[in-house]
This record gives sequence, C-alpha cells and structure tokens, in this order.
Amino acid sequence: MKLSKPQIDQLKALISKKGYPEIDVQYEILDHVACKVESMLDHQPKLSMEDAFQKVHSEFGIFGFSDLELSYKKTIDKRLRNYFLKELKKKILSAGILIPMALTFVFIQSAFAMETSISFGHGALVLVGFVFMISVIFWWYFAFGKDLKKYKNYASWKGNQGILMFAYVPLQFMFQGYRYIGTFNLLDPFALGFWQIFIILLVLLSFTILNILPAVLKRALDDTKKLEQLYSLV
Repeated sequence: MKLSKPQIDQLKALISKKGYPEIDVQYEILDHVACKVESMLDHQPKLSMEDAFQKVHSEFGIFGFSDLELSYKKTIDKRLRNYFLKELKKKILSAGILIPMALTFVFIQSAFAMETSISFGHGALVLVGFVFMISVIFWWYFAFGKDLKKYKNYASWKGNQGILMFAYVPLQFMFQGYRYIGTFNLLDPFALGFWQIFIILLVLLSFTILNILPAVLKRALDDTKKLEQLYSLV
C-alpha cells in the first residue's frame, strides 16, 4: 500500500518524538522508514501506524535511528565540503572574483587611510572590520532572514555554519597580525613585504568565502527540498 499524507505526517511526528528535531534528518530517516512501514502494512493491514513504526524502529537495534542520523550528518558534511570546493573553484576562475577583490582593496585602503590619520590611529582596522562584518550580517539577513526560523532547524544549515570558520580564522589572523606587520598601502606595491601580501591574500580568501556561502547553503537546502517534494509535504 502507498502511505497517505496524514500517515506520512504521523510518521514524521513519531520520528521527531524519538529525538531527531532537524527537518532534513527527519526526511532522511523517513525515506528509510516509510518503505518498511508500507511493506509491513501490506502484510498486516490491521496494524496501527504507531505499532508498525515501533516495530520498524526496533529493527534498527538498541540505538534506533542513531546510526542513520550519524550517517546522514556525515553525508551532509561531505556534501557541504564538495559544494564549498566547487563554488570556491567556480568563483576563483570566473569574473565573480572581482567582487571579493574589490572588497579587499576597499577594506585595506580604507583602513590605511584611517590609520594614517590623527583621529583613528591603530584602531582603524578594527573599526573598518566591524563595519564590514555588520554589512555581511545585513547581507545574510536579507538573503535568508525571512526563512531563518525554518532554516535553523536543518542539519544542513547547522553544518553550513562550520564553514564560517574558514572565513573567521583568516580574518582573525589579519586583525591580530596587522599591528605587528605595520601600515601598508595597496597603491604602493613595491613597499609590500611577504607577510603583508600574505595578509592581503587571507583577507581576499575571507571575502571570497563569505561571497560563496549563500550559494553553498542554497545547494544544501535544495537537496532537502527534493525529499520534501517526494513526500508532498511542501
């Protein structure tokens, strides 16, 4: 027999009660459980949905669906890494790299101009960095803010947050290392040393990563939507 939408909804609720709150994890488990429940109800039509679910759950052993959850989250992490590397390669090899390059230029030059002024001194980079990070927060809000309540319940969204570390670490290195390396001006390339070029590359990498993260997240969420559409729950 084919499960009806109310039956699918009931299965999803039962999976959630077992301690799996992430929406995409629920669908992944549902993808495995629904087939088994359908087969069981074909052979035992009088069996209730809850009893069929409990029998299927017991077949997975004492840890229930924990192995499925762990396996799926590993798949998410691997998938996100692949998406991340593909988007990063696409950005670097396309005209799109001009956006993070322009942001890097403005970031470094504005910090240089402010630091050489009497008013701001060595706090210039921190101030410029703060302004840029606030801009990124607004950018993310307008890109995903309206659906944030839904996205935060996805394992794919939570996994995507780990990628932020790839941007956070270079930025922190730049913030901390700048004062030891000294003031530099991108308009004077002959004055740049090895460490200054290294910091510029880290800043460029950070802005590139921040630029591709929305695309990475969208691809991950599209995978979940395919499962949602499969069970006609959207």
